[in-house]
Amino acid sequence: MKEEKYVLDKETSKSMKTGYASIDKPWMKWHDSAYKDLEISDDNFYDYFMSEIEKYPSDTILLDLLGQKGFTKNDIENEVKKHIKMFTNLGIKSGDVVSFMMLNTPEVIFMFLALNKMGAIANLIKFDESPDRINYMLNLTNSKYFFVTDVPPIIMNVIKVLNMDNGLERVITIPVMESIITSELKGNEIKNRIDDLVYTTHKEYDPEIEKKEFLELDQLQKELRLEDNNSKMISYAKYKDLYLKKTPVKLLHKGTDKTTLIVYTGGSTGDAKGVELTNKNLVAMVHGLKYSNYGFTYGKTSMNILPPAIAYYLNATCGLMVCGVRVTQIPAFEIEKYPELIDMYKPNIIYSGPILLKLMAISPYNFNYLTNPVSGGDKLLVNEELMINESFKQKGTKPVQQGYGSSEVTAVATCNPAIGSKIGSLGIPMIDVDVSIFEYQTDKEIPYGKNMEGEICISGPTLMKGYLNNSAATDYVKRYHNDGKYWLHTDDIGVMDEDGFIFHKGRYKRMLTRNGQKLWLSALEDEVMKTGLVKDCCAVKMSDEVEREVPVLHLVLSNSEDVSQIYMLDNYLKENCPPTYLPKYYVVREYIPVTEVNNKKDFKALEKEDILDDSIYTKSGKIIKSIQKVKKLD
Repeated sequence: MKEEKYVLDKETSKSMKTGYASIDKPWMKWHDSAYKDLEISDDNFYDYFMSEIEKYPSDTILLDLLGQKGFTKNDIENEVKKHIKMFTNLGIKSGDVVSFMMLNTPEVIFMFLALNKMGAIANLIKFDESPDRINYMLNLTNSKYFFVTDVPPIIMNVIKVLNMDNGLERVITIPVMESIITSELKGNEIKNRIDDLVYTTHKEYDPEIEKKEFLELDQLQKELRLEDNNSKMISYAKYKDLYLKKTPVKLLHKGTDKTTLIVYTGGSTGDAKGVELTNKNLVAMVHGLKYSNYGFTYGKTSMNILPPAIAYYLNATCGLMVCGVRVTQIPAFEIEKYPELIDMYKPNIIYSGPILLKLMAISPYNFNYLTNPVSGGDKLLVNEELMINESFKQKGTKPVQQGYGSSEVTAVATCNPAIGSKIGSLGIPMIDVDVSIFEYQTDKEIPYGKNMEGEICISGPTLMKGYLNNSAATDYVKRYHNDGKYWLHTDDIGVMDEDGFIFHKGRYKRMLTRNGQKLWLSALEDEVMKTGLVKDCCAVKMSDEVEREVPVLHLVLSNSEDVSQIYMLDNYLKENCPPTYLPKYYVVREYIPVTEVNNKKDFKALEKEDILDDSIYTKSGKIIKSIQKVKKLD
């Protein structure tokens, strides 16, 4: 394609017929017109995936772990067949839900594709969830089978879950390096090879700590008698021995509107919402990724660090593979080592958050091989984008492509095009997705190109089926408009310019994004109040140089001089909630201010307070008090 095709035609922009984006679709001038009316396949995701990668040469490597053994189309097909046999012999049938809590390894992808072909459903749980939250997700989906990565932190939480009330029948533990080990080594050599690989991963472990953790895991496995067929938890080796055998299998050939994937959003424990995504959703997402002008083309390489528990994971792995991009999986890494990791693998495409991109910008490495540095998960501020792009220009790297989406629309809705991105924008909609601006919580559309703010709403085939067993929450965000279409109401404030670019202006909800994870502040307050440790509280967001946004908890204690309750609360949140929920600071107050109009908590006033001003407040660790009312803490 010639670049001139995508030069903006301002006169054409002004001559649109209606002035409403849902009809005019001003962004389509940026996409190849040949794909405008290309029909989306009605296959299940596995059949669509295999038919698309079939178009590439048979020796094309599409997936690897840490740059080691690569998987071609035939390799992927063979791996999926093995898992279908094992799943079938395990007793999994169409419609069953199978849960996963794993690090980023090829097995996750193979098993998802196998379940999809069988008509079963994958339930993805993030590896750092608390036992209570894990148990809630297992019960919500009636999961009987649970596949987890064989590392101490995950195993220890799973042990706690096994002692809770749930319907688990089997837990299968899978080594991180399974894909590499089984392809190269057998017998006793495996243990030695595991040691070699563990000590040369990209996380700088202390060898003594690492040895201790693995010895602890070995002991746990012995105590649980993992090789005992009567135990609920078994090793992956035992699992293959029991279930990898010839068997007739029943496969699903259609079912585009059937749920095939569940991921989670929001909440801290029981408030978590399971997003139901269908075959249609996933196929449409990958279709849009491939045929939109985002620059993800055959022959490029990528490096994926995203955990297999978010909708973006399928976008960054299967989605890019359908585009003919080789995906290198990184199971774990240290944030400060990210630029070094990029330099080691030299990918063309990365999906990163603002924090990681800023680290790259100030690093000494030359990233001139990067053609598509994509930013997502959190808004990239204009000054940050300018700084990063200036640094990238000096390094010979292409400008950042900022994107936007959510699990409810299968991860991605917009992205800046490969040619002609706009600073400060979230980009343009994918080729098969509609985005427009509406008056808040209504179906009254606001004209684009007039700098009029409203609620960003999204429609199209990537829109989720709904929240699992939660029709009230579904109906709140997924609404039927008078145009005859369902739209996702995002609670994000934005505008659309005359060329179809979206600009984020803020949020209607009390919500922040911390390290790419959303946190609803009201949910944090609910979690705090149910402990009974404080009389009242109000959570607000605060800017942070490292994490961008962090929660600060203002609270009222029964006795303002007794801070022991704060330490108890902090420990409770560490043990029962995701790390996102842990406050950066606890501010002790005599009362929580309220608004004059409706007598509600005045969180806006609290956000304006400079709690780090040592002329007004005193800080002791995470605890802050006003020095005007209490003496300074030691």
